[in-house]
Amino acid sequence: MSAPQPQTTEHVASIAEVRNSFADAVGRARYSGEPTVLTSRKKRVAAIVSMDFYERALDALGIEVTPSAESAAADS
Repeated sequence: MSAPQPQTTEHVASIAEVRNSFADAVGRARYSGEPTVLTSRKKRVAAIVSMDFYERALDALGIEVTPSAESAAADS
């Protein structure tokens, strides 16, 4: 028998709704680990997740990320 999978609350909101409360969506991901799924025309198109979750997902998938030129310029 396999171990039970961890569960979390998933918030679903349209891009327009999140545009008006972006800080709330980021705060939920950052402090509570609760993702917000963004929808466009009722289709799930993206998610806001914590940096910890993002980094663990990349690691689990064996993906190495190289910052874009725009990201590197913004950090300097």
